Amino acid sequence: MSREMLKGLIDLVPDEDIEAIYKVIIKFIPEVTPEPDEIEAIMEAKADKSPTISHEDFFWN
Repeated sequence: MSREMLKGLIDLVPDEDIEAIYKVIIKFIPEVTPEPDEIEAIMEAKADKSPTISHEDFFWN
């Protein structure tokens, strides 16, 4: 079976079953252990309580 055939089969899956297919497929994707500097950056971002600008409030022009 080719990747294209598999993609075509996935398109036939009803919307209510997509989550089940996702859970099966995701098991085949290897997890990557984050590097120490990546963990540090994540922790720093989580600790940051700086004010932010809402997407709706940003002037895009």
